[in-house]
Amino acid sequence: MNRLEAFSDGVFAIVITLLVLELRVPEVHDPAELVPGLKALLPKFVSFVVSFLYVTIYWINHHQLFHLIKRSNRGLFWLNSLFLMCLTFIPFPTALIGSYPQETAAVVFYGLAMLATAISFVLMKVYIVYETSLGEVKQPGPPVFYLAAGPFLYLAAVLLALVNTAFAIVIYLMIPVIYFFAGGIEE
Repeated sequence: MNRLEAFSDGVFAIVITLLVLELRVPEVHDPAELVPGLKALLPKFVSFVVSFLYVTIYWINHHQLFHLIKRSNRGLFWLNSLFLMCLTFIPFPTALIGSYPQETAAVVFYGLAMLATAISFVLMKVYIVYETSLGEVKQPGPPVFYLAAGPFLYLAAVLLALVNTAFAIVIYLMIPVIYFFAGGIEE
């Protein structure tokens, strides 16, 4: 169990580190160019912050999830690996939407990556709650339909991006806020 959690924590740390690599100091030849250069980076800053919050939320949830069980098994290893694979992909769509925030393809791609990550986490959560070989689940946490809220919002944003990218981005921005106010961060 400890090795699985330690490996996962290491992956989380690497993903968060990779997110920041897209933020580069703007090249300016005159101090007057600095503020416009920073303004041009605003979409990258926003995409970094939002994705950082997503990864942090997943890290908190992952931590809480793994404290529900006493042991792991092969199924959990594979589901955790699927989740970590989706998670490690997040820096790419983050860079894409940060570079092309008004492009439908970038906004849809970001949402699809987040949707895949959310679904993989829900699958792992359901497995942990219902797989008896992992030991007694100390507390099952929220019902599965509550867990479907994240994937539903990502899917809604993806579909909305096909019509209006700005509205889709608003949904992406609101998901961490909804999580926080819905009581998603608990001991």
